[in-house]
Amino acid sequence: MSEIKHYTAHWHTCPYPMMVGFGAGLFLPWAFMFQFNYENGLAAIIALVLGLLLLVVGGLGWAGQTVGIVTDEGWAPSAMLMFIGTEIMTIGGVLASYWVLRTGAPVWPPEGVTRLDPPLVMTAFLLASSVVIAKARGKGLAGDASGFATLTIVTLVMWAVFGYSMIADWSHAASLGIVLGDDATAYATTMYGFTGIHFAHIIFGAMIMITPLASAFKGRYSDSYGRAMTMYVHFVNVLGIWVLLQVYYW
Repeated sequence: MSEIKHYTAHWHTCPYPMMVGFGAGLFLPWAFMFQFNYENGLAAIIALVLGLLLLVVGGLGWAGQTVGIVTDEGWAPSAMLMFIGTEIMTIGGVLASYWVLRTGAPVWPPEGVTRLDPPLVMTAFLLASSVVIAKARGKGLAGDASGFATLTIVTLVMWAVFGYSMIADWSHAASLGIVLGDDATAYATTMYGFTGIHFAHIIFGAMIMITPLASAFKGRYSDSYGRAMTMYVHFVNVLGIWVLLQVYYW
């Protein structure tokens, strides 16, 4: 008679994903609504601070669950995949509202609004960072934690250059009169909204990449974390293509 084995389910409890979800999915949209829908600046600032606090603390805490752990349960990629799934659904809702706005407009951009030049070179530069981060993970898999950290820093620098170019584009758009609150509000909201979403992902992704560096330079590399981090970098870069196509080519 074969032995019957009893297994006890193991649950990994972690509050950080919920903190990220509330920060990005609740308080930050509230900040936008308080500012532009209800014109309540104080409430907008409070919601913005709470949203950013939850996002930063939750993100760093979530990342810290596997940073420096050489052998872990390998749940980080699955968690990242679920997180990216929620991001896609959220962005999909924003995209649907844009399509309704765009298809209902007789002229786009609105009369008197200059269409911005697409940032083709910088988008290509951003996509090149996917190659670098993939090589970084390859270094980690080969046991070269320091090489992983070095190439991750290269990716961070590439993202910093892209982020700076995005801020410069916003300044240029403002100089052309594309600002929130004027007759071109629909186009301005689209441009600043979509590029702002992408910029927020750049900031969050940078924090994810910064978090494991100290441990990696000490020779400790978690493949679970490295894989999840690489997944997020690729996702943000694909998001850059989506922003390019929607804002600048349609």
